[in-house]
Amino acid sequence: MPRLNGNRWGGHAAAILLGLCLVYSEASMAQTIHYPKGVPELPKWSELGDWTGIWERDGDNVWDNRIAPGLPQDPPYDDEYRKLAAEGPAGQRGAFFNSMPGWMNMLFPMDIQVTRSQVTLMSENKNQPRRIYTDGRTATENTLPATNGYSTGQWKNGELIVKTCCVRADTRLPGIGPGGGPHSDQLEIEERFYLRNSKTLVDEITVRDAKAFVKPWTAEKIWYRRPAWESVEYDRTENDRDAPGAAR
Repeated sequence: MPRLNGNRWGGHAAAILLGLCLVYSEASMAQTIHYPKGVPELPKWSELGDWTGIWERDGDNVWDNRIAPGLPQDPPYDDEYRKLAAEGPAGQRGAFFNSMPGWMNMLFPMDIQVTRSQVTLMSENKNQPRRIYTDGRTATENTLPATNGYSTGQWKNGELIVKTCCVRADTRLPGIGPGGGPHSDQLEIEERFYLRNSKTLVDEITVRDAKAFVKPWTAEKIWYRRPAWESVEYDRTENDRDAPGAAR
């Protein structure tokens, strides 16, 4: 009988294991869509808002455009969560503006793309886009928690009504401390996007948390249409005064 080459078989085994790892890693990066009626329910084109393009935020980068900068904007915590906010560590997912609802604290211009199946919100300094699904899908008990949560929307007379659930527990809210405050696994966010006029987009945000809040927490975010603008790359190292050798 011919002698088996140990190195060759070892290489085959390693390749098989690597392939299995890739299969499982790719599978974990997606989840099955859930349509309550089994099929998508797409809105009519006439129901969609004409919002595709670049929008510039209004005024200062604060949680609520109706509250003057410098005034308290902390969540309405109960005693337990107020203590956690004051004493607990910062969130593992980084600053509050990288997760919902603080994601809507837009520092750079916002790029909106509208289709019948989803509304996509993007900004150059955000880690990832925000997707609002409008094709009738819903979250289930198996929906994976995510930094931005899971957002579904319905178009009603040119307005977009959005519900967001499943926000990761290690993200933080705008408000207390530099890292923001904590929230529980019952965090829910509702939004109403609408045009105040042809050039002004409003997002009314209501945040509820039955475990952490004593009442809902609201904000209003405003953007202005900029049809002559386009997005440019954001590179924080170009003006990083803390980088080695940077001018001070």
